[in-house]
Amino acid sequence: MLSREDFLMIKQLRQRGAHLVDIAHQIGCSERTVRRYLAREAAPTGRPAQPRPSKLDPYKPIIDQLLADNVWNAEVIFQLIREQGYPGGASIVRMYIQPKRALRPSKRTVRFETQPGFQLQHDWGEVETVVAGQHCKVNVAVNTLGYSRRFHAWA
Repeated sequence: MLSREDFLMIKQLRQRGAHLVDIAHQIGCSERTVRRYLAREAAPTGRPAQPRPSKLDPYKPIIDQLLADNVWNAEVIFQLIREQGYPGGASIVRMYIQPKRALRPSKRTVRFETQPGFQLQHDWGEVETVVAGQHCKVNVAVNTLGYSRRFHAWA
């Protein structure tokens, strides 16, 4: 889109009798653009048109409440608002939720730090296997030190 000054220059050059091709070369645009600007009544304002209301607008408070209640699955939210009469598609719901995901509480596990020699974590399990040709149950114990995260396994 050309600026307001370009529009005024096109009009002025045309009033002086310049050809469309010459105006296009001077402005640095196509001849078709010059024709289009000459057909306009007024210069472009540079303001974008008012955005159209979205089908999702009446349901945004419901979605925000669901997000506050820790429901972050877009398909679940889509089904819930669809039951309330939402006529749109799931992709609009996903696009609305996506930028808000940064506000989502983190699910990361926080590592528990301890002083050296203070704590270890113990886990154990059973595995059925064949040892020396015999089917048997093997107990496995794994210890992990809290400070160095080194582990020790015993079967």
